[in-house]
Amino acid sequence: MEVFLLGGFIGSSLNLLITIFLNSYLKWNVYLSFFFGTLSNEIFHHVYYHIAFVNKEIRMKTATHIQFTLYVFVAVGSLIILWFYMNYFGFTFIIAVISSILTISILNILFIRISSFSSAHLANVEYFDINQSYYDDLTDDMKVSKFRSWYHSSRFKRLTEFVAVHYRPQMKIADLGCGNCSWNINNLPVTGVDVNENMLRWAHQNNRLIDYRVTDNLANTTLPSNSFDIVIMSETLEHLLNIEEVLVEVHRILKEDGTFLITVPYDIFLGPFFVLFNLNCVYMGYIRGSRYHKYRCGHINHFTKKRLHKTLSESKFDLKKITVVNWLLLYAVSKKRHN
Repeated sequence: MEVFLLGGFIGSSLNLLITIFLNSYLKWNVYLSFFFGTLSNEIFHHVYYHIAFVNKEIRMKTATHIQFTLYVFVAVGSLIILWFYMNYFGFTFIIAVISSILTISILNILFIRISSFSSAHLANVEYFDINQSYYDDLTDDMKVSKFRSWYHSSRFKRLTEFVAVHYRPQMKIADLGCGNCSWNINNLPVTGVDVNENMLRWAHQNNRLIDYRVTDNLANTTLPSNSFDIVIMSETLEHLLNIEEVLVEVHRILKEDGTFLITVPYDIFLGPFFVLFNLNCVYMGYIRGSRYHKYRCGHINHFTKKRLHKTLSESKFDLKKITVVNWLLLYAVSKKRHN
């Protein structure tokens, strides 16, 4: 946090100084001066966070040319904010520039920098002790907000239906990173694997699981090879530091003609999930005090349809179908590649 705040202070100061220099000494136009001041601020942060605040857990980063294009858009957008303060509120140039920089900084925190706090390792430490009925509690609007209750109820219901399409009697199912296995209201024969033993035990007692394994590494499930007709990973891949190793394990335990079912957040930049999830992490983490949410719940992999396809393909899975659900999630069906 100290590194983050220091970077913000230096970047904002740089923005202010360059803007004043260009306008007062080189006599550049007010808006042109602020454009280059803001662009310098963005470029400084790009360099600063790669040198002083490298989070090696974040596996999927935006391509450099796309990042710099976004920086230009931010600089252009900053001019609208500056115009608003100067013409609507009648602020003087300096006050308007300072107010604009503060506004940009707040938006930066809410929509961009919060993602740099993501840590799968630290979030996993917090997740280890989360209460046994955590995911079921998320569907109760007496315990969480109505939107969160709807979101989690909806995703569990859809996952139940998603699995039902592919399940046939006598099939064996493994759910990796299953938590409470809250989707399994029909008591299908599911073997669960998770780090949280309390959740697994609760799920077993409530007939969500017929068996379970406790592991701190999903690449080591201890499950037998070629033994499951269906392997499920629902909102799990985005948490994994060793995603390639885990997918090798899925390949090992899945039968040759088995089906791999995946759901992940549709985490495109400034998309609905990106905005809502970041706002929720800020609220839960910094207002409600949830350390798990301060680490962005461990979301270090950010999936679009193209990224998910690429990830599966590199691990010898053929993507058969992918669907966007509520503009918030991706549902995918894949099979082992045999060539």
